[in-house]
Amino acid sequence: MVLTATLLLLAPPAWGESKDEVVTRCHFDVGEFGAEMVHVCVKDDLAAEQALAGYPAEVKAIVARCTQVMEGAGWVRVKQCADRDIEAAAALAGYDKEHEALIESCRQRLGEHGAASVKACADREIAAKGATEKN
Repeated sequence: MVLTATLLLLAPPAWGESKDEVVTRCHFDVGEFGAEMVHVCVKDDLAAEQALAGYPAEVKAIVARCTQVMEGAGWVRVKQCADRDIEAAAALAGYDKEHEALIESCRQRLGEHGAASVKACADREIAAKGATEKN
């Protein structure tokens, strides 16, 4: 009963997912660990959703992709996905021009999986290219 009352005091989700849906997901995800874990899950999920709603317009496509990919996994996971891709996109933008073709090749193959996957591919191929050049 205390958990229910506490959960009702939490701010409503920013993107339309009802508190009941968040509570239900958290209950199924961590309910076996007790009411406190459910409370933490709900609080963290709602905070992540609110944070995502405040992300700048230039990263909304990344947030939208992560929202679609992580559907049902919770806003914490969506935020982790978005943060990882935002960081990777920024890193890729700083790579030397000599790697542009390699990065574009990775983007063509893995772009639908997000910037983190593209960066991992590019890093592997740059490392492989470096090893080949040394031999």
